[in-house]
Amino acid sequence: MAEKNLTLGRGELWFAKYLPNTQTPGGERYIGNSPEFSATIESEALDHFDSDHGVNEKDDSIPLSTNRTGSFVTDNIDPENVALFFFGEKSTLSVTGGAVTDEPHNAVAQGLTYQVGMTTGNPSGARDIDTATPVVVKDGDTPATTYVLGTDYTFNYVLGRLTIVEGGGIDDGANVTITYTTKTSKRDRIISGSTAIQGALRYIAFNPAGKNFDWYMPYVKLSPNGDYNLKGDEWQQIPFNIEILKKSGMEALYIDGRPYT
Repeated sequence: MAEKNLTLGRGELWFAKYLPNTQTPGGERYIGNSPEFSATIESEALDHFDSDHGVNEKDDSIPLSTNRTGSFVTDNIDPENVALFFFGEKSTLSVTGGAVTDEPHNAVAQGLTYQVGMTTGNPSGARDIDTATPVVVKDGDTPATTYVLGTDYTFNYVLGRLTIVEGGGIDDGANVTITYTTKTSKRDRIISGSTAIQGALRYIAFNPAGKNFDWYMPYVKLSPNGDYNLKGDEWQQIPFNIEILKKSGMEALYIDGRPYT
């Protein structure tokens, strides 16, 4: 009786980003749990038909092109994976704490919130404001006028958010200044890019049923594949497309069984 070779697929995905300006892979990073991983191969052929007698009969077919692609989904919401989805880079932002004096916020409106510390170099603004140093909000046109925390405004020290209280003493259209002190801190930052991420992809099989075959793709490009839902009632997942390319001197795909003697 022929062997059935039934397989229930499980395994790990590892990605080695190319070193800058090279096609040399660096160290491999485990992508994390990946509920889905698939490969697709499409080919285009030029057919030839014998048309000398009766019905045309196809007597040859020559492959013209092969297109290898794939996709995977991970629910490991690691900053590195998020960066891959946005063609970007993950970095660590180091902030040196210090006092900020009379930062202007002009034409404010009651009920609205304003982010402090927004600059060209740090467009998302300051965070982790020191609670040991009082925040001071003043009238930008009459600096002698100091507004009252909780009555005229509220302030979120963790996120650096100034909210103008409705019905308080800060009128719509007023110019205000805020003085505060930031703590020395670090935080992860992901900045989007516009170039597909290139590297090598490895799939190591751990099948609960069936033989294990490990896949290695020396040259792939990763790109987003659909929606990354930031809010919902299910675990977040990040979907990716894989373009499997042929690297010079190598084949596009290597599939290895486990060693035996």
